[in-house]
Amino acid sequence: MKWNSGRLWLRITVYGLLTLLTALVVVQSLIFWQFDELAVRQTLARVLQDQHRSISIHGPIKPHVLPFPGLDINRIDISEPGNAPPAISIDHLEARLAWLPLLFGEREVNKVSIAGLKARVARHPDGTLSIADLFQRRETGRFRVKLDTLRLRDGQIDYLDLASHRQQTLNAISLDADGLRGDAHLTVGALLSGGKRPLRLALETPLTIQDDQVTLSQLQAVVMSEVEGLGQSKLNASGLLRLNFAALQATGEQLGLTLSSDTPQSTFTLRVPAFSASFKEVTTPLATLDGQLTYGQTHYETTARFDNVKLDESGLNADRLAGDLSWSVGRQRVNLQLDAPFALVAMNQIRMQPLALMAQVVTPLLPRGQLVAKMEGALDGTLDDDQLNLRVAGKLDGSDMAITVSQFGFLKPRHEATVTIGKLDLNRYLPESKDNAAVALFQDTRPIPLDWLDYVDLSGKVTVGELAFGRFRINDVSASVLATPQQLALDQLSASIYQGRLEGSIRLAREQKPTLELKQTLNAMHIRPLLVDLFNFNRLDGVGSGQVDIKARGVSFAELRNTMSGTVAMSLNKGALSGIDLVAALKNLPSELKQWNGTANPDQKTTFSTLSASLQLEQGVARNQDLKLASQLINVSGGGKLDLIQSIIDYTLDVQANPHEFSRLKGVNVPLKITGPINSPVYALDFNAMVKGKKTESEKQDALKQQLKKQITTILP
Repeated sequence: MKWNSGRLWLRITVYGLLTLLTALVVVQSLIFWQFDELAVRQTLARVLQDQHRSISIHGPIKPHVLPFPGLDINRIDISEPGNAPPAISIDHLEARLAWLPLLFGEREVNKVSIAGLKARVARHPDGTLSIADLFQRRETGRFRVKLDTLRLRDGQIDYLDLASHRQQTLNAISLDADGLRGDAHLTVGALLSGGKRPLRLALETPLTIQDDQVTLSQLQAVVMSEVEGLGQSKLNASGLLRLNFAALQATGEQLGLTLSSDTPQSTFTLRVPAFSASFKEVTTPLATLDGQLTYGQTHYETTARFDNVKLDESGLNADRLAGDLSWSVGRQRVNLQLDAPFALVAMNQIRMQPLALMAQVVTPLLPRGQLVAKMEGALDGTLDDDQLNLRVAGKLDGSDMAITVSQFGFLKPRHEATVTIGKLDLNRYLPESKDNAAVALFQDTRPIPLDWLDYVDLSGKVTVGELAFGRFRINDVSASVLATPQQLALDQLSASIYQGRLEGSIRLAREQKPTLELKQTLNAMHIRPLLVDLFNFNRLDGVGSGQVDIKARGVSFAELRNTMSGTVAMSLNKGALSGIDLVAALKNLPSELKQWNGTANPDQKTTFSTLSASLQLEQGVARNQDLKLASQLINVSGGGKLDLIQSIIDYTLDVQANPHEFSRLKGVNVPLKITGPINSPVYALDFNAMVKGKKTESEKQDALKQQLKKQITTILP
């Protein structure tokens, strides 16, 4: 025989294939001959009898040979204990048997494929699951289960927590497990619904099965959610996980959970070095959290540590949460440090009490320092309502302070707040200046930082016992506050101001150029200390009332000052004009006339019963034509302007003596000019008024001599 003959190899191949085919036909015939559908149904029905469950098969059972022997079973129901309605139903199940054991008469199931699984799982108040009994070892009769491959398609699990009555559904389940007898690999996908939005789940990991323990050595899982207008959110999990199905317990090491989102751009990572879990509780001695979130110009950073964490049917609890939270917008920054026990009751209600909180505010508006407050109180909230409530009290730079804040929403939060401060001295934080603080502020040409308003939605009320700014002091300040990206407003503003009362509103609208609106009413206020503290102007005294209604536009305080427009009306009673004594001057005419052309004497003053004036502001310049001063001895009328941009005054007054008190001064009008810096004006005779209408120098000199002579001779006896 020629072994290298092509015909020989062809014959061997053909005969071998015929022999194999004949063997397969024989085996298939034996399987069909030995197959007893009734026996299979009875065997399956007895599998869960000890758990008082029944298995019902409503469809046909067909044997299968190629490519592997096995059974195809349709429409399987597994009841609740006590033959109650089905807890598990399967549309189609394929069980494949290993060839070699089958040749020796053993039926070893090594591959199972399930399609159309539907299961109802309930968690009882004691923490046990309604399907826990199905994980117990049991006799399988004539079949031995040693799975190497498991497939699941189109699965659905309905989960109900009987303690909290929360219900969720895991559907579109797809599972592939290969190599289960050795180094296995597991892939799972599903869709979780029942919350506010559906979640897509995916899991992939190497898998090791040893007796009743399953080890996921390199777990990689992801949960994704899509929110309209906010983009995709993703939760990644990694670590080592051990599952013991006999004890229904789990342990894990180096677990990491990372939550990320597109809009806002964020990343938060929770790290758990070790944990243990059962259906009753999950515990870990330590967990750490760090992350950051960026939304436009707003940036958040946080780090936190949780000690002795326990998750059970009552919720999530930690003996201690110590964390730092930083919120920044541009150059504005708020830092929070908190320390408190932490509880998440029923996975919904947040509680942190007693809470120790330290807050730090850093902003260019306070270039010399930072606002630092240390407070104690409580924080609580509800996740279902997206609400947090903070109530704390403590010290702000040594002064009493109390804050109540409610937050609604997490992605775009809205806040309602009440703030009470005993005393706030801004001089500790504002820039040093040789000038008065108010004067220096309105000379500042730097842009006012308003970018922090872009992501603020705040309403509430603020109360300050005493507010200091430069030498300026006001007490019992109270106002309703509204801060949104469009505006910053103080409504219902009231305060005790220099023994008087102030009421009104301030509103800053964020337009192409910020617009400031100021409406104020003053009653019974002592004007001199106010003008001294604000503008270092000490030439006017009295108890006054007035109304202010002005607008200004600009990106800096200097621009706001330069564009002030509106009206200011004021009246003073029982006051005095310092720097000149008009009564004494009239009494001593004509000897006093020559002294009027010099600098005003700060020791002199002119008292009056009333002083009234209304000013019209336009582009930083205030003009007035109805000034009236009345006293028992003299009357003064006049007008002029106050230039806030140049900080100068230019006023012309007409001084008339009361003829009933000064009969010899009847008909004498003394024109007075007030000019120069607002805080140190010069009083002088208004020679221009005396020579009005004269053109040549000689005409002006003659007219001046005649006017003076006329007035002097009128006075002389």
